[in-house]
Amino acid sequence: MIQAEIYTAIQALSGGRVYALVAPQGTAVPYLVHSLPSRTSDDTIEGMGAMRASVQLDAYAHSQLEADMLLEAAIDALDPLHPSELMQLQDYETDTGLYRATAELTIWY
Repeated sequence: MIQAEIYTAIQALSGGRVYALVAPQGTAVPYLVHSLPSRTSDDTIEGMGAMRASVQLDAYAHSQLEADMLLEAAIDALDPLHPSELMQLQDYETDTGLYRATAELTIWY
């Protein structure tokens, strides 16, 4: 299961504060959130083939540099899964006062 492989690859980052979909309220910073917004199959004549997972990683921290560094560590940790199609974004969340670094990438499995 690709979710388990992703979690296994990144679980040690940010002191183990790695969560699927959403972090619990009051989580210590920095932390990392991962999700799979979509998964599609590569159809073949014989049925479904390889699966394509869109993966989103969101690193939250008190500074943009810290968020960027955590995100880069997460991307590096996923390297054995051969990610591709990387897009990165930055944001500041005024309601939480946290900086966010986001990566969207693709993993075939």
